[in-house]
Amino acid sequence: MTLDDGTSVDVLPLLAVDIETTGLSPGQDRVLAVGWVPVDGTRIDLSGARRCVVRQDEPGESVTIHGLTHDDLEAGRTLADVLADLRVALSGRVLLAHHAQFELAFLDAAFRAAGIPPVRPPDVCTMDLQRRLLTRHGEIPAGALRLWGARERHGLPPTKAHDALGDALACAELYLAQVAELGAGRPLCLRDVRRRETWPHRLQAWLRRRRRD
Repeated sequence: MTLDDGTSVDVLPLLAVDIETTGLSPGQDRVLAVGWVPVDGTRIDLSGARRCVVRQDEPGESVTIHGLTHDDLEAGRTLADVLADLRVALSGRVLLAHHAQFELAFLDAAFRAAGIPPVRPPDVCTMDLQRRLLTRHGEIPAGALRLWGARERHGLPPTKAHDALGDALACAELYLAQVAELGAGRPLCLRDVRRRETWPHRLQAWLRRRRRD
């Protein structure tokens, strides 16, 4: 399938992706685990779900959040191998993530660190979609844009947080609920759901690319 802005969400192929890292800085911190699950239109394909731990020496200060131990990381795979699998899984698909800008920044840095050309697929961000939905009703309550707060608003059950595959699946389920509300009986296409970047964000991304290239 050739993806363009007019592709209907009913047939839109996406890959929900979540990463666990040693911290919050793409330039300094490292990817520890990547989880993903395909979404084909309005159906989640659990047969394609994967969780890959990256071989690292240290879990970093975020160990209390992601729970990955030294033993987990020692048994992991090389960053290049994990990214190669992710590249294949993303082929022909839109990247779906909660706070997609964060995931893309870390993935871009990880691909470069591994000496692999970065992938830059179209992306859909469930945090962005949630912001659009909530602004219809006025101010956004504190915590309402977090993955778990957004899921609760849509009546989705709580799940284990900060597990790469679990969060990817939680994002995929949230996306389907959001699309149902956004559509409200009218057809939607990629143009309607893809992440909307502000001009400052576009400028910052352009400057980062200029510095790297």
